[in-house]
Amino acid sequence: MSVATDFPPDVYVPTRARPERDATVLPFRPRRALVEPALPTARPGVLRDAARATSGLYPVRAAPTGSRAQAAEAPLRLTRRGYAVLALLAGTLTAGLLWVAHASVPASPRAPEVGAVTVRDGDTLWSIASRIAPERDPRRVVAELEDVNHLSSSAVAPGQVLRTR
Repeated sequence: MSVATDFPPDVYVPTRARPERDATVLPFRPRRALVEPALPTARPGVLRDAARATSGLYPVRAAPTGSRAQAAEAPLRLTRRGYAVLALLAGTLTAGLLWVAHASVPASPRAPEVGAVTVRDGDTLWSIASRIAPERDPRRVVAELEDVNHLSSSAVAPGQVLRTR
């Protein structure tokens, strides 16, 4: 005997293709000689008889029932609508994350527009510039304070009133 007849193939029949009754194991019959006459196609029913004769050659085993068999039977396949839903879900999730990131950024502290500042003890033009415009470069603010107040040097005295605009 050859290896082909020693080990018959296991044939998996999907649940939808099975007859209404459970699949049964057919007895194994070795193949006859391959010198069978050609099947005439003119007579109806000949192909059906040939199919019955062929299916008797191989045993059919019933598929195991349970969650594993069902999971292996129907792999996940996405349609166009499934891809569209996934893309919409991903876009919504991305937009939501971007909105949360934008909303969580602290607001920049804006100093109130001050028209005049009174110099306190220990203040310098640099400390006043840092206090009235913390988001700007202090060197530019010091230069503007000197220009607006017509100061010839950066020395200021306590109690002196400086205009900021």
